[in-house]
Amino acid sequence: MRFSQVAGHAPLKAKLIMNLREGRVPHAQFFLGPRGSGNLPLAIAYARYLLCADPGPADPCGACASCGQMEKLAHPDMHFAFPLFLNEKSRTCAPLLPAWRDLVLKEPYLDAALWRDHLEGENKQLRMGVDVAAEITRQLSLKAYAGGWRVMLVWLPELMDAAAANKLLKVLEEPEPRTVFLLVGHEADRILPTILSRTQLVKVPALAEDDIVRALRGKFEDLAEADAHAAAVRSAGDLLEATQSVEKGEEELFVLFRDWLRACYALKVQDTVEFAEHFAKMGRERQKGLMRYGLYLVRLSMLMSQRAFQLVRTTGEELKFVTDISRLLGADNVSGMREELEMAHVHLERNANAKVLFMDLSYRLHGLLKQR
Repeated sequence: MRFSQVAGHAPLKAKLIMNLREGRVPHAQFFLGPRGSGNLPLAIAYARYLLCADPGPADPCGACASCGQMEKLAHPDMHFAFPLFLNEKSRTCAPLLPAWRDLVLKEPYLDAALWRDHLEGENKQLRMGVDVAAEITRQLSLKAYAGGWRVMLVWLPELMDAAAANKLLKVLEEPEPRTVFLLVGHEADRILPTILSRTQLVKVPALAEDDIVRALRGKFEDLAEADAHAAAVRSAGDLLEATQSVEKGEEELFVLFRDWLRACYALKVQDTVEFAEHFAKMGRERQKGLMRYGLYLVRLSMLMSQRAFQLVRTTGEELKFVTDISRLLGADNVSGMREELEMAHVHLERNANAKVLFMDLSYRLHGLLKQR
């Protein structure tokens, strides 16, 4: 992963490169950004530039041995730590490192849900325990293989146990010379303040729509510009969401959500049962995508009801549906709909019974839609 392969963030890339070329390399940095913003690929590109034997003005050289190793995320001085399913057989990252590398190379904008689904195990809670912290300390106690920088990238530090975080405090505050910690996460408020105080914050904002459009058209050669723009608008700066919507077809989600909501409004019990059974077979990521898409439509409907027409950027059947729903929404029920869809998303992440969840949600949405 090179800087040129990371979508958007041109000013931030320039700042990171300038710091490196001027020799101002903080020993610990926290790349904080929302889902799909690219904070992980940006941190990896930063590490590759740091490890490159002959970096150029805007990117690593791409020809040295270090660049060849970083193409596979296999540089001996590049270490990774990430959350996993803690059990008696799996307590450290080393056995899972090949699987994590493969997933990052396939989808560098991944989130915890993709990693969780990539793993196999009954325990569905991703964590980093004290054994992971001990593994980090041991790796950093070794000499640099190439005699230069050593980089430790910790992905999703917010999922680190308090005991593990406390175990890292000393090495994080006083690392060995030419050692860099790169923390990459989404939720700073879930990290111990003592950890945050020892890092320099690198804020990675959500991507601009134009950057997402360019990224999508670069990845999907046959994607029309109008479709790329539609996916970018729906994603709200999340390239992972935009990519998944193109791969799986947003049109299907629209038809499903539209017809399901109509059945909820009319309280067609048999139809809602059939929808719940269909949703239960879709897979968790697709179910969560349906909830996020529903939140997007509710937001557009709210804007339409407030006559903020310039902010409603949609067309065709979607616009017609948003206009119809806006007539049913007001201050008394739009907040409730948002809360119900967000809570359903949370419950899906926690492996709730999908059929029961969607049946319950159908009745709740019926009550909210009838409030107006």
